[in-house]
Amino acid sequence: MTKDPQEGYVYILTNPSFKEDWVKIGKSSRPVDVRSKELDNTAVPLPFEIFATMRTTKYNEVEKLVHKTIDRLTDLRIRQNREFFNVDPQVALDIFRDIAMAVDDAEIIEYENNLPINPETDIIDKTIKSAFSDTSEIQLRFWEEFNTQAVNHETFFKEFSVRKAYPQHWYDLSIGSSEYHICLTASRQKHELTAGLYISDNKELYYHLRNHTEELEQAIGDKIKWKEASKASRFLICRPFDIDDKTQWSDAVRWLYDKSVTIKGIMKNLGGKKDIQ
Repeated sequence: MTKDPQEGYVYILTNPSFKEDWVKIGKSSRPVDVRSKELDNTAVPLPFEIFATMRTTKYNEVEKLVHKTIDRLTDLRIRQNREFFNVDPQVALDIFRDIAMAVDDAEIIEYENNLPINPETDIIDKTIKSAFSDTSEIQLRFWEEFNTQAVNHETFFKEFSVRKAYPQHWYDLSIGSSEYHICLTASRQKHELTAGLYISDNKELYYHLRNHTEELEQAIGDKIKWKEASKASRFLICRPFDIDDKTQWSDAVRWLYDKSVTIKGIMKNLGGKKDIQ
């Protein structure tokens, strides 16, 4: 009698002590939270964080295919024969999704604060939800407030469609192109609020915008932080923010609305031209 094939996991792990676009991509026949805890040893300053997993009986083959796909893009391995890659975790997740389409039993699960969420199907496991950390809960409430108040900001409400809020520190806004989107963050750890443009795989656009930093800063009204990465470069504007102080929330969401509208306006004016207005 043939045994049913065993399910396992291919995982994407990040680490706060690593660079922002460094990830570990490996496999495990056991739950990934067990594997990530095993990796928390004296070789790394801080524990690993689970970014996403793919559960499948073909986990051995899928892991090799993910590694091969990244290697074909460019030389992104930090060291040969190691499972660490110089690639944005979101790009790695996109590769997971592409491969999962060809694997019958693949199930992708995204994580926040080492707890699973599934934003693609709008499912948050009710048995997990009660175990969310205080951080996850307050982030969820903040983005729910962001959605609720959006109708009161006429320009923002006209320009953007809000999506379901999730217990995570970021919130994405589409602005009509697959090459870039607006990403908003409310970090409890950094005590910081940010708004920025994420540019996927278009270095020409990134460099063009960066060459016009002065004009952009004048239009946005804030200093810009530029972050170049292999596949997803971005610019960010930041301000201090204590998410635990709910008296700051009203001003914070208005700031995010205003900056999002301004950034979208800049990209609309830019269009296919090379003039920043």
